[in-house]
Amino acid sequence: MGTRHRTPAVLTAAALAVTLAGCAAGSDGGNGSSGQAYDGGRTYAPGPNGAAEEPADPSPGEQEGDLRYQGLTDPTRDPLSTFALDIDTGSYTRFRDATRNGTRLPSSEVRTEEFVNYFRQDYTPPRDGLAVSIDAATLPFQRDHRIVRVGVSSAVPDSRERPDADLALVVDCSGSMGEYGKMETTKAALRTLVANLRPTDRVAMVCYSTEAEIALRPTPAGDRESVEDAIDGLGPRGSTNAAAGLEAGYDLATDMRREGRMTRVVLVSDGVANVGERTPGGILERIGAETRHGVNLVSVGVGIATYNDTLLEQLADQGDGWHVYVDTAAEAERVFATGLTGSLVVAATDAKAQVEFDPRQVAGYRLIGYENRAVADEDFRDDAVDGGEVFAGHTTTALYDVALRGSQRSSRPFVTATVRYQDERGVPVERTGDLADAECADDLVDAPPRLQQDLVVALLTDHLVGGPWSEYVGPQDLRDYAAVLPGLLDGDADVAELADLVDEAVA
Repeated sequence: MGTRHRTPAVLTAAALAVTLAGCAAGSDGGNGSSGQAYDGGRTYAPGPNGAAEEPADPSPGEQEGDLRYQGLTDPTRDPLSTFALDIDTGSYTRFRDATRNGTRLPSSEVRTEEFVNYFRQDYTPPRDGLAVSIDAATLPFQRDHRIVRVGVSSAVPDSRERPDADLALVVDCSGSMGEYGKMETTKAALRTLVANLRPTDRVAMVCYSTEAEIALRPTPAGDRESVEDAIDGLGPRGSTNAAAGLEAGYDLATDMRREGRMTRVVLVSDGVANVGERTPGGILERIGAETRHGVNLVSVGVGIATYNDTLLEQLADQGDGWHVYVDTAAEAERVFATGLTGSLVVAATDAKAQVEFDPRQVAGYRLIGYENRAVADEDFRDDAVDGGEVFAGHTTTALYDVALRGSQRSSRPFVTATVRYQDERGVPVERTGDLADAECADDLVDAPPRLQQDLVVALLTDHLVGGPWSEYVGPQDLRDYAAVLPGLLDGDADVAELADLVDEAVA
């Protein structure tokens, strides 16, 4: 069994200390490498091709062929790819905001899985928990490669059955929030949130700058006047003490926590932090402890300039929640009206995926994205190792670039995906799917439209970071692939917008 130790999903105290000490916008602390082009990593060459149905077992010694696959993992050495599930979308909306403002998103902030997860998929949701599905298509620019889509979907929430919710809103009121309309965007988002809560839900609010202040004690959402007055009173002032704000927010969440109700902390910030004399260890431990009690953290980013994506994304991971970025009033509606209020229910906890590749058929594979969500292969069934939380009604997608050995279409599965999670009783559940090459679409035009959509998204992120597909797909090719999507997915405004953004970004 292979073991790959990359950046863990857990934020260490030392890492948080560096981040909270005032990372600048576009820092190199996120996914990627100092804004440089894609690092292909290991390079492997497969042995001679075997027959499709009964290929010879390859050995690590058969690595001297003419084909060399840069950036692909050799399944004869490591057939397993393991990662914690993730439903964040903030990286894509950051890209959209940057593109509209005529700037470029730093490559360290480009996380392919967050781009892909922003868009709707075509998975059939399960009746309960999570379900896994796999499909694939031949890459038009590499005929011996497949784009493999591993999709995980959760049961659709029934808003009538969800428990009442208690939300502790932690709002950044530092001086940097007075720039570029950040505070007005924050207020609009919070008003949208409150307007979509039940009268029996409760809201409390912390406003933090140099120190943290209670802006609203726990109040029923039905008392709209009191809540609106607290939102209207928010304003930028002083420096930033994010640790104090989170500490106060979790204190409020603890006070509100009641049996039979859901408790969430929602952090709204540009992520630019200066914690003064405080150390981060305590708040880090507090987030972890409260997560074990069912209090998840949702981080909401605002502000194209002076913005620290790394802090907000990693805090959400630490708090077993999700990270989003709000750039428009429409996005605030999407996140706070239908996204947050519609998915307060956790469908699965400690969710991990493990994808296995048959080395007799697969010459190499590459997981596209999820770099900072990797889990050691042997920890897949270790429930003491934290996975990701998946909220009801969400989907998450992992894409793989897979190089096959043979030219014949085999009916034997070359890829098997298993998702493992704990249900509402804390009982581990596993669900599995597999796929043979004979089941893959031989031409991209025959693939499901959502798979074609996801390939375009992956090609876009590859373009943004100078990835390995850039050798085969130029800017005009990317434009051409994207231009097809609005016709395939007629009526999907997000896809039509994607095609426009691709055109702007590659220009």
